[in-house]
Amino acid sequence: MNFGSSSEYTINLYKGCTHGCVYCYAPSLIHDDRRWGDYVDVKTNAASVLDKELAKTRKQVVFVSSASDPYQPVEARFKITRKVLNVLSKHRFPVLILTRSPLVIRDIDILRELDWVRVGFSISTVPTRFYEPGVPSLEKRLEALAELHDFGITTWVSMAPLIPKLILTDLDQLFQRLKEVKISTVTIGVLRFVGYEQSKQMFEERSGHSVEKLMESGSTVRQRVVSKANEYGLDTSGWSLSWSPSEDNTTPTLDSFGQ
Repeated sequence: MNFGSSSEYTINLYKGCTHGCVYCYAPSLIHDDRRWGDYVDVKTNAASVLDKELAKTRKQVVFVSSASDPYQPVEARFKITRKVLNVLSKHRFPVLILTRSPLVIRDIDILRELDWVRVGFSISTVPTRFYEPGVPSLEKRLEALAELHDFGITTWVSMAPLIPKLILTDLDQLFQRLKEVKISTVTIGVLRFVGYEQSKQMFEERSGHSVEKLMESGSTVRQRVVSKANEYGLDTSGWSLSWSPSEDNTTPTLDSFGQ
């Protein structure tokens, strides 16, 4: 758990991720000698530690998660993310979720109790088993987005990584589906390995591609993809992902007076 001085806190409830995406930057952050995708360590005491931390922490958005998927398969057994969401709800913290798994549907009951929550799905331009061996299918993720919206939960999509010369999905079809499931916004992030040498090496070894060649004209391709998303009426500014203290719905009480 990282409670820094930025405008957003980050919680990673697992170390490692069995989704095993070949382009993941997380191996460069956690520096583990085990093969990426083959291991996951469970932070079993995360909820109790968080409960104590939040009691003395300034309220800001809590991002779940940045370096592992909070709803990877092991979550079905240990329910660490579910327990943490209950703690965040108790302390009334705003929550930003990013996952690739429809398991998040299980926690709709808690999500609906949060004062402010945004649930996002990550979708890359290479949604295939070769590049994302343990990730649920793209269609399952789209169905989950639709169900979340039907329950009144604001949804979004992180289109990342965008690999300029490796786009293996029909963007017109994808953006049409995102429009149909009524996401609030789509953010578009280009693949980058600056400062992530271990991850770059893993990607090149597993994919057989040269990162430099794939990234030629990266900024131009990104702009074209943003323009296409806008053509389908999709917001790409990320406006719905911003929270401010003025959105705090906590109602003051007089319980402490006269005691």
